[in-house]
Amino acid sequence: MPSETPVPPPTVTLDPPPALRHNPDRDRYELWSGDDLVGVEGYERGTDGNLILLHTVVTEKFGRAGFARLLVSKVLDDVAAHGGTVTPVCTYVRDFLERFPQYRDLGADR
Repeated sequence: MPSETPVPPPTVTLDPPPALRHNPDRDRYELWSGDDLVGVEGYERGTDGNLILLHTVVTEKFGRAGFARLLVSKVLDDVAAHGGTVTPVCTYVRDFLERFPQYRDLGADR
């Protein structure tokens, strides 16, 4: 198992704390704080069930505060909990997997 690098929390505290919602009808995961959409992780589902992570977007209001990191870690935790794999097309997710080796085993090419 790769060594674990702690994922730093966002630099801003939100009330309520951000929660991940899976929205399969729109092929995306969403990060919400109450009624505020913080960000989205868009995906396509591969023929083998693998999630192809296409883009990570954080709304301008929440930008540059670590919420993309939080969003991606929560998405990858959810994928892991369901025994899935990912193919990171999104450059942010690719960089995240390099920075946090504990998530590398989720790669479809593992």
